Amino acid sequence: MAAARGDVSSSFERLSVVTRVAFVSLAAVLVGSFGGALAGAAADGLPAAYAYGVEAAVASLAIGAVAVVTARAAGVGFEFFSVRRPSARTLGWGVLAGVAMLALLWVFGAATSALDVPSASHGVVSRIEANPTIALVMVVVSIVAVAPGEELLARGFVQGSLYRVYPDWMAVVVASAVFAAVHVFAYWTAPAAAVVASLLQLFVISLVLGWVYVRTRNLVAAVVAHAVYDAVQFAFAYLTYGPV
Repeated sequence: MAAARGDVSSSFERLSVVTRVAFVSLAAVLVGSFGGALAGAAADGLPAAYAYGVEAAVASLAIGAVAVVTARAAGVGFEFFSVRRPSARTLGWGVLAGVAMLALLWVFGAATSALDVPSASHGVVSRIEANPTIALVMVVVSIVAVAPGEELLARGFVQGSLYRVYPDWMAVVVASAVFAAVHVFAYWTAPAAAVVASLLQLFVISLVLGWVYVRTRNLVAAVVAHAVYDAVQFAFAYLTYGPV
């Protein structure tokens, strides 16, 4: 009987932690969207590409700020996020993970094309088609704002919180599911099959980010991987849509 009560208690604790990190993730995305919109409006006098960059940077940094503030409110310091000066080995793992994510992206693209699954483009793609300079701006913004902000939330706060109630591998899986789910707003206008395919792709790619965080125990590795993944895609987008 005592063992059964312990199992129930553990289940409730896991549910409580998962619910909390999901709620904080959603709140962070909403705060980021609102903050980014305000920043974009304030930067309205800038060229369109730079104004979008400001909006994206503020939105991402706001997401990371929500994670840090929430952790502090729970009584833990910034050390909770395992941000340490990286060794060359840690940076190497980050770059390797980023390259692996790009390879997975290519595999998913080939698979969805072969299976004739409709594609869902991120909202920024249509902006880049109209104004390719946005892609160049986003290469920089991805490195200095998007990757750090999103990884503070997804790996630092969410995955770090899940370590309390799950083994490492399960924390990576659950954190990846949360990471994919909060990106649904970027694809929600696409057909259902395309949205599912895109979220599955994000989930698998997020597994790589979670793995490199576990492997190095340093959030910098996940930030580097995320930055490589995003920056390379934006660079190719500029080559695709930019001036010949």
